[in-house]
Amino acid sequence: MYSLVNAPTVGFDLARLPTGAAVATVLLEALALQGTVGESALDLSGFDALQVTDPQRASAWLEVSALTPPRRLDDALSAVGQLLDEAANAMDGSESSTRELEPVLRDLTTASFGSLDDLLRMLRQDILDESPTHVVALGSDALAAAYGGSRLAEDVRRLLRTPWIAAARRLPPIPADLGPFGADLHTILARVATLSKDEVDVLVEATGSVEAQWSSRMHAATWASYLAGRLRPAAAAQFQAVRALRIAGVDAATAARGVWNSVSGCLQAVGVHDLLDEVTYGVLVAPWETAVGILG
Repeated sequence: MYSLVNAPTVGFDLARLPTGAAVATVLLEALALQGTVGESALDLSGFDALQVTDPQRASAWLEVSALTPPRRLDDALSAVGQLLDEAANAMDGSESSTRELEPVLRDLTTASFGSLDDLLRMLRQDILDESPTHVVALGSDALAAAYGGSRLAEDVRRLLRTPWIAAARRLPPIPADLGPFGADLHTILARVATLSKDEVDVLVEATGSVEAQWSSRMHAATWASYLAGRLRPAAAAQFQAVRALRIAGVDAATAARGVWNSVSGCLQAVGVHDLLDEVTYGVLVAPWETAVGILG
């Protein structure tokens, strides 16, 4: 379900997850590590292989496995469809029908395309696929701790995250490499973190005006990233956007209403603007330029 190819989808879920910014940070650290694996300048000695043999890890992962799984988006959509069908058949517009629909609609705000298992699979198979086994294990621990957040006991979180945090201090600092147009992307990301409420409202409205074309144009931009070998820089930009939106105070409902799509689409387009036709580029950056201003 999750991969570097569909990093914007991963970002959409993380932007609406209470612990999404923490998860994005672990993913960014992993991207920074994998980006320099094999280079003599990178010191992997901080990743202690003996930490993986700690017998307490097994009990910690039992707590992780006991976490309540997220509501899946396809299930939430199915529930909405069923209730709408029932309401249409009843044709009474009753208050009870409305009350039944409200919690299901709220589910759509927080429902996810993927789960922790999907995040772990992406980390292991896409991001750290060339890293030593113990580094992958420690990264998995840190990701689980970040994902679980306060739903996990503090001692469990500490056990899982501490080895990775200690070793990550030796990694290349975030922000990670964002590709040939990194300077432009950094400028946009810095601006995302300072979005005002009025600008956020404009983003929501402007995204609706390009909604019919957004998916196909975003697919074209993502495909361009893949063909150009820029999947990792593109994913890094998406994961940094999760953190920037959290700094800006954009909540899950607002992100779902179009803010994520507008920011994500703009970043994806700018990162490969040399490979896109003018229409595709224009559709993806239009909401951002409407709310914030014309890109340089």
